[in-house]
Order: sequence, then C-alpha cells, then structure tokens
Amino acid sequence: MYTPYLMCAYAATLLMVLVGMGVVRRSAPDLLGVAHLRRFIVCAICGVLLIALRPQLAPLFSIVVANYVFFAGVTFLYLAVTEILGIPRRLLPAIIVFCILSLPLFIAFTYPRTFPLGRLEIHCGIVALILSASAILLLRHGRGGLLYPARAAATMLGTSAAVHLLWGIVAFYDPPRPLLVMHPDALNAAFSYLAMILGLGNLVSLAWLSFCVHRQDLQTIAQTDSLTGLLNRGAFEACLRRELTRCRTHGQIVGLMLVDLDFFKQVNDEHGHLAGDDVLRRISKSLRSGIRPSDVLARYGGEEFVILLHGAGTVQAEEVAERLRADIADLVNLPGDIRLTASFGVAVSQPEDSVSSLVVRADEALYRSKRDGRNRVRVHSAARPALVR
Repeated sequence: MYTPYLMCAYAATLLMVLVGMGVVRRSAPDLLGVAHLRRFIVCAICGVLLIALRPQLAPLFSIVVANYVFFAGVTFLYLAVTEILGIPRRLLPAIIVFCILSLPLFIAFTYPRTFPLGRLEIHCGIVALILSASAILLLRHGRGGLLYPARAAATMLGTSAAVHLLWGIVAFYDPPRPLLVMHPDALNAAFSYLAMILGLGNLVSLAWLSFCVHRQDLQTIAQTDSLTGLLNRGAFEACLRRELTRCRTHGQIVGLMLVDLDFFKQVNDEHGHLAGDDVLRRISKSLRSGIRPSDVLARYGGEEFVILLHGAGTVQAEEVAERLRADIADLVNLPGDIRLTASFGVAVSQPEDSVSSLVVRADEALYRSKRDGRNRVRVHSAARPALVR
C-alpha cells in the first residue's frame, strides 16, 4: 500500500475546498471563523504534501516541520471555534507554550536516531488535546438556535480527538516502523485515512456552524431596532399575533401599552439628533427595567414605544403604566439637563381582538392622554368606540 498518491489526492480535495471557501467569503464577508478555517486548509495541504515528499526532503522538513504545520492547523480550528462563538481565546497561550516545549523532544526523536513511536505519541497527544478543548467549548457555549449545529460540530471534533487518542494507544502496543508513512500496515493506514476524513468533517461542521451564526445574526438585525436594541415594529406585531392566538385558545388576556414621549421634537431641535438618540436609549432602559422579563418591549416608531404585558388585566396594566410614567418623569442627567415626560395609552385584549383592533384601542387611549394634558395614563374603556387618529 503506497500512500503518497492518496495524500496528494487529499491535498487536491482540500485545495478545491479552499477555493470554494474563498468564493463564499467574498460573497459573505461577515461569516465568522472562515478566515481561520482557510488557514487550517492551507496548513493541512502543506503538511500532507511535506509528508508525501518524505523520500525527497530532509527529515527536518518532512517530519518536524510537517507535524508542526499540522499543529498550527488544528490551532486554527480552535481559533475558528472561539471566533464563531464570540468567546475569548484563553487557551491559545497554553497551546503555543505546549507546542514549543514539545519541539525539542520531537527533534530528539528525529535526530540523531529516529524514534517513530515517540513522534506519533506527541502528534496524537497535541492534536487530541486541541480538538478536545474546541469540542468542550462548543458544548459549553452552543445555545438557543445554535444548539444543534454546535453539538454536531462538537461531536465531529470530539470524534477526531478520540481517534487520535486511540491511534496513540494502539501504536504504543504495536510500534510503527520507521517507514510507516510510505508503507504502513493496514491498521495504521486506517487511522491515517480516518484522520484525513475527519479533518474534512471538522471543516464542514464548523463552516455549517458559521453559516448558522450568520443566519441568526441576520434574523436578529431584521427584528431589532438598531438604536435601542429593542424589537422593531414588525417583530413586535408578529409576537402580539402569536400571543392573541394563544389567549383565544386558553381563554387568557394580555395588556397592551403605547408610550409616546411628550414634545420629543423639541429635544432634537434644541439639542441635536445625537442627544435625541441618547434620550431614546435612556428611555428604553428605563422601560425595560420597569417591566417583567416575560413582558415584551419594542420601539414602535420614532419616539413611540409599545409594551405587551402577559396576563395583565386593566388594573394591573394601569398600575404598571403609572409606575413607568413616574420613572420617566424622574429621569435625571439627560442631555442638556432636560426633563422629559411621556403619555400612556392602555388596552386589554378581548376574545375577538386582532393585532390591529387591540392597537387601535390602545392608540385611542393614548390620544385621550395627550388631549387631557399629556404626562398621564389613560385606559381604553370597552364601552367607548375606538378612534383612529
């Protein structure tokens, strides 16, 4: 069994993947971790070719350099994981130190007398260590919509680490010959080919995870107001629609609260739009801190906010609105030392409500609040007809 040809074919496959990932990165430059995955491919190609050229190259290049190029490659996998998950690279210094400390021992197993078993044990140990650390990070930090792809990538990396550990254990009881890479026995050949296949699997799984993170980020951007970080109008109305459907099914109610800042245009006119943006951020924080985690807060447009209160009747919703109104009126250290107030309109859902009908009733209550002098709370009465302004 002669392996250089298979190694060259593997390198050619990696080269095609590298070209494909380059095209992907140009079309989606915001993909996380792709640059590190491409560096992993380059390292894998160089390492495989150096090993395949062992008869023509000095051992320093075909053995020592080749193996440490592989170590660099799996380190780039670790860096890709940390970038995709958005976590610090705390283990990177330890990985570098570990590789540096193992280098003299690796050279000693190459010069002056070759010791393939020692080199293989170092190779398997370092690769397994880095892959295991990456897999653990994926299991610890993969949450929400990323749970499944993160677990899949962790499984692939963990399997690759386990294969390298098993390879080292088997080699300890069945030491390789000096020409192992050129003419390996069936068992060691199987481990070599499996390691190459799993290398491609690691690459594909992390690329998939990067795509999932990118898609989730796009969904977040589409549903979030960029200034305040709250839900935008479209995302809130979708949430309200689902909640009204649930209420009809289970016979429950929700409270809806529209909040409009009084005379906010004067803030922009007198202090500038940057000051106005700062005020909107402060107001959003004040509203967020005044409601329950289960309630839903969104920026409805301009200086208007909307709040969905789960299970809140008229009395509870009015109490919350009065507390939030007082919190806004008490805000200090706003730009230009301005004092701001807000008007509130409150409505409680009815069994036949749609999104538009409930919003219209809350809007009518808000209109009454402004008509009655602003800086107050008004609750829509079911006996009164809804008005659209």
